[in-house]
Amino acid sequence: MYKIAFIAFTVVMFLATASFGLWTVKCEDFINNTRITAEISIPKGNGFNFMYENVIAKLDTPPLFRQYLIRMKEIDLNMKFGYYKVEDTPLKDFLDMIILGRQSVMKITFPEGFNTYDMSKRVGRFVVDDGEEFFRLTRDPQYIYELTGQNLESLEGYLYPSTYTFEPLTKPKTVIKTLYFYFKKQLPADIESRAAALGMSVNDIIILASIIQKETYDSSEAPLISSVYHNRLKKGMRLQADPTVIYGLMPDFDGNLRKRDLQDPSNPYNTYRKGGLPPTPICNPTKMAIEAALSPAATDYLYFVADKNRRHTFSVTYDEHREKVNVNQKQ
Repeated sequence: MYKIAFIAFTVVMFLATASFGLWTVKCEDFINNTRITAEISIPKGNGFNFMYENVIAKLDTPPLFRQYLIRMKEIDLNMKFGYYKVEDTPLKDFLDMIILGRQSVMKITFPEGFNTYDMSKRVGRFVVDDGEEFFRLTRDPQYIYELTGQNLESLEGYLYPSTYTFEPLTKPKTVIKTLYFYFKKQLPADIESRAAALGMSVNDIIILASIIQKETYDSSEAPLISSVYHNRLKKGMRLQADPTVIYGLMPDFDGNLRKRDLQDPSNPYNTYRKGGLPPTPICNPTKMAIEAALSPAATDYLYFVADKNRRHTFSVTYDEHREKVNVNQKQ
């Protein structure tokens, strides 16, 4: 009887060992031969459950695969929180990444015409841990001076719009410094002398370029738009640029520019009521807009209006301008 029990026990153990070995082989084979595409920000704390439900649970896994990762691989104990992105990558490589903490970099694009309000929202969602701190630093006089060596009111206009890559939770100062130094690289080497020839400072050029940027839909029109503003400044006319008024209403602008907004003298960016350039740039201009501000077309234009296709028509006199406005309104 003892002999029979021993044989039975041996058989059971053999079968159990064989089953365990087969299960292990299946799990390892699954890890090595399964390819995944995933993007995930794994939080601190209960990261394994979050990762498993959002990545692994969607796969056709072997039985008890969750337990395999916990008991045999100890993924739950060794994984690192952070941002990970893989495309058609072996599951093994993905698991190695989260164990070693090899986070993916994040690609972030700041479109042409973005201002610091727009940028702070975008980096707050995708890169930095504090979008509000990013915005605060763009208005911090001490930090601005440390970065630029200039007494600027803000860094508006000095953060170049482009596509960048950052590690997740990059410090706001690192993002700002990257954008600022790339801005510096985009400036013409002779910008100071060219600005002086126009009777303007470099900051004046960046302010004007930011307005040109917001008004330009077709880059070929930028020098013409620039000429309108240069001509107005020379004649002492107000710029009367809607985008400047809108900037002065930020961050509470609701998308509807009203007549009372154009008449509001308390808005320092209201170029319908105040002469000269606004206090600061109103967005972060591209190289195209900066070059247009430095090289306006030779015209006598003082007015322009956009048609339904966002193309502009230009006028020398106000009466001519009104006619074109009426034509465009009827389209």
